[in-house]
Amino acid sequence: MSGFSPNWLVVPVALPLFTGALLLFIGRWGFRRWLWLQRTLGTVALTLNLAVALAVAVETIGQGRRYVLQVGLWDAPFGISVVADGLTAIMLVMGGVVALAVFPYAMATLDYHRERMGFYPLYLVLVMGVNGAFLAGDLFNLYVFFEVLLMASFVLLTVGGQPAQTNSGIHYVVLNLLASIIFLAAAGVAYGTLGTLNMAQMAQRLDMADPSVRTLLAGLLLVGFGSKAALVPFHFWLPTSYHTPPPAVTALFGGLLTKVGIYTLFRSYTLLFPELLVAWQPLLLTLAGVTMVAGALGALAQPTIRRVLSFHIISHVGFMFVGLAVAVDIYRLAPGFGLAAALLYLVHHMIVKTGLIMAGGAVELEMGSGRLASIGGLAARRPLLATLFFLSAISLAGIPPFSGFIGKLSLLQAILDAGHWWVVAAGLVASLLTLINIMRLWQQSFWGRYRRPGRSRVRPLEEPWRRTRVLAPLAGTVLLSLALGLGGERAFGWMQVAAQQTLDREGYIRAVAPHPTIPPLDKLPQKE
Repeated sequence: MSGFSPNWLVVPVALPLFTGALLLFIGRWGFRRWLWLQRTLGTVALTLNLAVALAVAVETIGQGRRYVLQVGLWDAPFGISVVADGLTAIMLVMGGVVALAVFPYAMATLDYHRERMGFYPLYLVLVMGVNGAFLAGDLFNLYVFFEVLLMASFVLLTVGGQPAQTNSGIHYVVLNLLASIIFLAAAGVAYGTLGTLNMAQMAQRLDMADPSVRTLLAGLLLVGFGSKAALVPFHFWLPTSYHTPPPAVTALFGGLLTKVGIYTLFRSYTLLFPELLVAWQPLLLTLAGVTMVAGALGALAQPTIRRVLSFHIISHVGFMFVGLAVAVDIYRLAPGFGLAAALLYLVHHMIVKTGLIMAGGAVELEMGSGRLASIGGLAARRPLLATLFFLSAISLAGIPPFSGFIGKLSLLQAILDAGHWWVVAAGLVASLLTLINIMRLWQQSFWGRYRRPGRSRVRPLEEPWRRTRVLAPLAGTVLLSLALGLGGERAFGWMQVAAQQTLDREGYIRAVAPHPTIPPLDKLPQKE
């Protein structure tokens, strides 16, 4: 019998929260003297966070279990339900990997002015918000954790107070607040019509409610969560903001934030609206295909490294979203094949995009500029950085033997098996455009004549300790991508376990709300 207790599920929220509060106290007490302590405690906390996430993954995916913690022993819907299954475990593990990889990179690339403004406490608060969103079992607490990560991300986006950061921060917070308002409206509709915000009980009561309630709620959540995921046409906040903060912040955001939106779409639609995944499939496929191509086309016109990579985030969100659109199709290969393929692609993207943004940020800091017209010739001067950038880039483009190949191949196979040929064509066009963009970045950053660097507060590859903290995380992401590509069959098996748990709607309901209190039928809007 397993010794794992559901009480461990509070650790991914409590650990970064209390560590962040401690770091804030240390910073106020005497920052110059205790900076090393902030870095050390932050590293320890993120390492423990990843260890707990791996333990959750072993129990949920390895043992096929689902864990539920009713906080304070108050049953749903009166208490807070914390739920972990295979999908939650994958997101917790990958969030932990991204956060731990970017942390030493941030130590090496941030200037003192930004560190002294509470960067490390805010970093941990953001991790807490992301973990909480993955574990929340009701819409209210999901909204709370969304707002926590929104506030932390807004401050991280504008830390340093540069004019470009402030301007992009305004766009970021305004558009994300509009998405939050739509999400809050959806929660109001749910509570007003269903009498609960617990997602397991919502799933039960939606089966008895009028179809108009289900349609309205599904539409609001699609807009709200689609905005968080940067799904076209709700993506405008991302390309205007991700290129302005320090590269460490861009890498953290690129690896984590849009994936929270993708996770909530996967969770809410498979649990609450499985029938709409069939009825709305043409709409969902259209959104996915347009997002794939629009993001890749937008990247062609961008003049800087991080703007190109920011548009690629949008493009690859489309690849992940198409897995949801075909999640309930009947496959010849295996049940839930499409959703499993989307999860594998999501894992690949979180690893590779984080590493690629860190590599691009290192180029920008070394050259004092991120403009492609102002840089070049770094291959001879920084060969290891050039090699790691190249390997990350070809993985993103889907070249074997890296994870991008197995992830994209699985996803395209799922779409073909479902018979959606035009979506496959959109995916292939987006992949070709991605390869063109990546080769353009490589050629203009590393090839050609070396250009004299401009001004930069930090040159991370000059000092040995900085160079190690920049290149080690980059090498780690490349090795993870290679391992995922070479071990694709086993990795896909894990994704299938998580996908089947996600699609097991009845199992989720039984685990979270085994004895629900259903109101009388005359209290619910009825089906016609």
